[in-house]
Parts: sequence; structure tokens; C-alpha cells
Amino acid sequence: MLYTTVYFPTGLLQNALSGKQILHIATHGEFVPGSRYDSYLLMGNGEKLLIPEIAELGSALKGIHLAVLSACQTGLGGADEEGLEVAGLGYYFFQNEVDAVMASLWNVSDSSTSQLMQQFYQNLSVGTVAEPVTKAAALQAAQLSLIRSNDPVDNNDPDRFRLMPQNGKDAPRPDSGLAHPYYWAPFTLIGNGL
Repeated sequence: MLYTTVYFPTGLLQNALSGKQILHIATHGEFVPGSRYDSYLLMGNGEKLLIPEIAELGSALKGIHLAVLSACQTGLGGADEEGLEVAGLGYYFFQNEVDAVMASLWNVSDSSTSQLMQQFYQNLSVGTVAEPVTKAAALQAAQLSLIRSNDPVDNNDPDRFRLMPQNGKDAPRPDSGLAHPYYWAPFTLIGNGL
């Protein structure tokens, strides 16, 4: 098994990170520029992990090589006095010495994101100590697998008609398949891609 899904209250998250190299948070997040107490990641138990609480994770995040924030718009920032227009929520993981953060730049489809992430982790797992697969190469290969797939879009996925905020166009029609950038391109890797 490549990964395990665990739901932690925010107070237990710090202890759970001990000895881990990857932190994957597949949940809603919101970054409100200039408002650290309104910006958060929603935990599995419904609690909000606020930016100041991410900062409190401190040393627990130092061994994390990759934090994946795979929900809608977790990579979006906004104009504020701190200059976080690009990194958004991911910036606060960098402050705690996480090597790299993968986050989304627009609303994502649950089904295609699940496929992309499964392929990403599978790609990472085939590396060896002598010949590791980099995070950047694993993401690129996962994106290419969606581009080359003939998988139709799940017509029951309510996310398939969400708007892409950067250009205001509707998400692609379901018959366009997963090759459309809406499905494979929202994720960006920031930091050390090795």
C-alpha cells in the first residue's frame, strides 16, 4: 500500500507526522490575503487548520519532503502585504522547512484528481535509492498519463462544470476526456522538485 488515509484533530497532527516524508491533505482550503485567521485547510473532523496552527507544526514538518494540498485552489494566493500572490497556503509549509509543496491553481475535479494523485504516487514508488524518481518527473508522468488516457469524464462528477477562474471559461464538456488541461494541469510543484 502506498499511502494510508488518516483523520486527525489538529492537535494530534504534529505527533502523527513524526518519521513521515510526505504529507497529503486532500481537503478544502481557503487563502484570504492579509487574514491569517480566515485562511485555513479543513481537516477530516471538520476543524479548520488555520495558518497560525500550520506555523505551530514547526519541527514536525522539518522531515517532510513533500506537502500535497490536492483540493480546489490550494495554490492560489492573492495580493497582500506579505507578497504571497503565488504560494498561498503552501508558503506556510515552506516556512516550516518543507522541501516542496504541490497545490492546485483552480477548482479541480474529484475523480480526475484522484486518478492523477494515484498515478503520481505510483510513479514516485518505482524509484530506487540508486535511481530515484523526482517529484517533478512523477508529476509530469502522471499528467501525461491523463493526457494520453481515453478515459471519459465521469458524467456524475458535479465538479465537471466548475469554472476555471483564470479565464472564466466553463470546464470542458464531458466528451472531451481527461486530456483537457482542466483535468491534469491545475497542480503546480513549488520548491525542490527532486
